Amino acid sequence: MRKIICASLLVLMLAGISFADPVDDLLAYYVGKFGIEKGEIIVDALPDETGHFSDIYMNLTGLMIEGFRVNGITVRMRDVQFNEPSNWKDGNVECKTAISIQSIANINENDVNKAIKDRTFGDDESQWHDMSMKITPSGLSGRGYYRFGFLDILIEATSNFKIVKGKEIWLKDPQVKINKMDLPDYVTKKALSDIQPILDLNRFPLPMTLHKVELQDGAAVLSTRTLPQPLEDGLKYSYTK
Repeated sequence: MRKIICASLLVLMLAGISFADPVDDLLAYYVGKFGIEKGEIIVDALPDETGHFSDIYMNLTGLMIEGFRVNGITVRMRDVQFNEPSNWKDGNVECKTAISIQSIANINENDVNKAIKDRTFGDDESQWHDMSMKITPSGLSGRGYYRFGFLDILIEATSNFKIVKGKEIWLKDPQVKINKMDLPDYVTKKALSDIQPILDLNRFPLPMTLHKVELQDGAAVLSTRTLPQPLEDGLKYSYTK
């Protein structure tokens, strides 16, 4: 019997059939595409040949999405259809549909600060100094000085976050002042046009739709109405940078 099994395996190997685990390929895709720092995937069973999972949980930490670092994204999906697993090893991953998806995303003020700074100031960063951006339960506030000739101009802003189309994170009702003077609305809109949305999760290939924003000291939590919970039993895969 052992000889028969070995002979069968040899035939399969010669035929080019791979024994790679497709969930390993799926996790490797998120590592390579988004540079995650730490990740865990739990599935109740391996996907079928079409890429269908009945239940999958993903917890990803430290993702880079379009130059914005997201502190963490956690999702739980049921009856979810990806494209065929044979594509995943080549980095071709598409999550098409999910009957149920619960998700939560966490961003912190340091990453928001850096993203706004990079998009607004660009190569002119040397003109700005003493920048600070804070997230508190009451909203977002920031201030900094812009050097114009021999003058330092104080710029202050207050805002909040809002979710647009379920995946885009925008500044909500921003108020900007220069040297304690209110700016006209059209000037504020023009200044903000290059940084909105702050974060676009359309760039993240999962059909997640966020509903609410909770502000904390130093962070914002964006989530669906029901929070994702890990599978208690299942096949577990993990990665640490």
